[in-house]
Amino acid sequence: MSYYSPPDAGTMTKIISSGSVQSALQTLLFSNDTLSKTQERVTSGYKIASAADNSGYWSTATNLKSDASVLTSVGDALNLGASKADTAYEAVTSLIGVVDQIMTQLTTAYEPGADRSQINGAISALKNNLQSVSQAASFSGDNWLYNTAEQLPATKSVPFAFHKDASGGISLQHLTVDTAQTTMVDTSDASRGLLTGAVDASARDGDTAAPARDYYLLNAGSATGVTGTEIAVSDTTTKDELDDMVYVVSQLSKKLNELGGSIGTMSNRMDQQTTFVSSLKDSMDKSVSRLVDADMEEESTKLTAYKTQRDLAVEVVSLANNHRKSLATLFS
Repeated sequence: MSYYSPPDAGTMTKIISSGSVQSALQTLLFSNDTLSKTQERVTSGYKIASAADNSGYWSTATNLKSDASVLTSVGDALNLGASKADTAYEAVTSLIGVVDQIMTQLTTAYEPGADRSQINGAISALKNNLQSVSQAASFSGDNWLYNTAEQLPATKSVPFAFHKDASGGISLQHLTVDTAQTTMVDTSDASRGLLTGAVDASARDGDTAAPARDYYLLNAGSATGVTGTEIAVSDTTTKDELDDMVYVVSQLSKKLNELGGSIGTMSNRMDQQTTFVSSLKDSMDKSVSRLVDADMEEESTKLTAYKTQRDLAVEVVSLANNHRKSLATLFS
């Protein structure tokens, strides 16, 4: 007859502390730690959320973010300046078209039998358009074409570029706009406005000694007016007077075209700088993303793998615990 002998303490230790259980416990601890970190990355979207993760990358990314924030402000300032220039340019372009129509009406007045009363009515309507367009050319409270102040500022400045020095400091560079060239209508002093000021038509004769024959296009009811004749036609208007008016209007048209070209060039420079700043900021944002952003596809895959690894480790430990309880019951 044989007798059952229970396993000794050494055998029990091997069963309870087997290599598989120890490996499962280590895997469980590792899985919980890596799973927690991976979940943080997936939730925040960052692989480097603080200096503790990687001080070098975190510091570089923080500096880049600061520079990008400054560039955002620079871009806003440049956009504001460009919008002012664009508003003035569009208004000047409209004024050129209206002045050309006035020239057409004056030319029509040369024709025998032309209804000059009707022509003058059309010219008057076009003059009203000149004033309304100039007055409407305002952006953010700034109007380069229409002045109502007693003292006309000599210049107006507008940001058009930025400069970054060796220490990383960023400053705006400004363009100055000569208001003597941009003011079209001046309700305080008519002589300061291109359309309200007088032009000497005697210059068309080429005789500098000839007496002045001043004409002005628009009467804006300025507090200080100008001497001269307002451009208008009637049945009594002579050919010489028409010649003078056509000459004056042609001079105004020439100056408007020059002004439009100047503002257009300015606007183009601003647009180039705005595009550059936007591209530079995008580049910085991409650099920050490469440094600190998590690869969501990769992290999601890791998250699934670590969860599976943890679940398997839990299952192994659970089986070992259940087996231990069974042995304890058997030998109790």
